[in-house]
Amino acid sequence: MVDNLFWKIIWVVVYAVTAYFTFTGNMGMAMYWMAGGMLSESVVSLVYHFLPHKMMASEMSR
Repeated sequence: MVDNLFWKIIWVVVYAVTAYFTFTGNMGMAMYWMAGGMLSESVVSLVYHFLPHKMMASEMSR
């Protein structure tokens, strides 16, 4: 998992939108939104995994 505060906030917002769609009864849109959010989260985590760790350390020290 990406250990970056910016991305953690993004994923909280994505899942909050999913909860909003679910609670308002728009289940179809909630499923599409959740699938897109989960796919995006996994792709971002995978990209961060393959980035050089030295580069990530310099990003996190800013």
